[in-house]
Amino acid sequence: MRVLLIEAPVTTITAHSHLSPPLGLAYVAQHLLDAGHDVELIDLNLTGLNPARLKATLNRFSPDVVGISSHTETYPNALAIARQVKERDSSIPVMVGGPHVSIVRLEALAEPDLDYIVVGEGERTAVELVAAIEAGAAADGIEAIAGLGHKARGVPVLNSPRPPLEVSEIGRPARQLLSLDFYEDAFNILTARGGCPYRCPFCSASALWGGKRRPRPVEDIMLEVEEVVATYGAEHIFLADDILTANRKWFTELLDALATYRGNVTWGCATRVDCVDELTLQRMAEVGFTGIQYGIESGAQEILDSVKGIQKDTALEAVRQAVAAGISVSCSFMVPFPEDTEETLAETFAFMHVLQDAGGKLLISYTTPYPGTMYAEKADELGLRILTDDLSHYDAKHIVMETRHLTAARIEELTTEAALSLGMRSSA
Repeated sequence: MRVLLIEAPVTTITAHSHLSPPLGLAYVAQHLLDAGHDVELIDLNLTGLNPARLKATLNRFSPDVVGISSHTETYPNALAIARQVKERDSSIPVMVGGPHVSIVRLEALAEPDLDYIVVGEGERTAVELVAAIEAGAAADGIEAIAGLGHKARGVPVLNSPRPPLEVSEIGRPARQLLSLDFYEDAFNILTARGGCPYRCPFCSASALWGGKRRPRPVEDIMLEVEEVVATYGAEHIFLADDILTANRKWFTELLDALATYRGNVTWGCATRVDCVDELTLQRMAEVGFTGIQYGIESGAQEILDSVKGIQKDTALEAVRQAVAAGISVSCSFMVPFPEDTEETLAETFAFMHVLQDAGGKLLISYTTPYPGTMYAEKADELGLRILTDDLSHYDAKHIVMETRHLTAARIEELTTEAALSLGMRSSA
């Protein structure tokens, strides 16, 4: 069958919106290719949602099935894409996957232009669904597909959950279908499946994955490194993982493998400040790590105690030690948290100055009550006022909630003042 896969875009295209390619959709694409289907993948974060261009693609490729992937902020555009597909030919099945629909399942199935939702990992579910569509499967055949949401006589139905895919069966993403030249971090390699083992209240990862992280075999990761270098000439690879250094035994094995790798490649990653130490950072620098991102989130210890469970001293040491080892450090912060006040935000901004002086680069985003997070589910209890249901603003660049202590206007005023004092520029 002819399967068109589309990564739904953000509303406003920026350099950040196409920082890295959509690996999740590319994995689905490769599994469909392996099953013998004709697959095309387009990432609209490179161009934006242009109805005329999308119409031309639909006319040229003439898909039998369309699959769309979206996050919360891109979900409105996913619906717009589905609507355009149905306007062209209402008989084309539309399946939608990604983090957002995996959480708001019944809500997504209520949309008239969505026929199927893929919950969680989508490779096997998508392959089985396309095979069933090709075979003209009856309702009972569709109901047997684990990890699928569908409609039975107009009524939303959620099938049984799909067991996690064995990491040895993940394979490779279909990079050959992507326009890699247009991404800043074109060469990301996923080092684990599943999510972060921590359960931060502002993050939906635990709702998606239940805190279970499944690291890939180091040998398989290194084989993929060799393939990416040989095929595409990659010189810098971002090892994509919520917390690369969480499993110290596995990470030590990875460092050992990187130490023996003879290619001329540098590495980047993200992790927590309490999951590294001086010796680890020095070893990382020795094997070619040039960049690391820490999620620090707040500079007020009372806030950190409730949302992150890290110590400010630990954060400062992790930044100093990485910089001393020769690794570029990015420190991300979020404002505001439910219990933030003007005083705690002042502490946060002061701590950002400290980290900047220590050599850290700074990132600020607005705390966003994403579906599946405590902030969305317990907003009233936490004193949060959700300001809009326009999901396109759920991009961490718009203020979409107020707290019991801070209005939106005051949040913007304080954050803008701090950003100016820190010499920061908007990424929008």
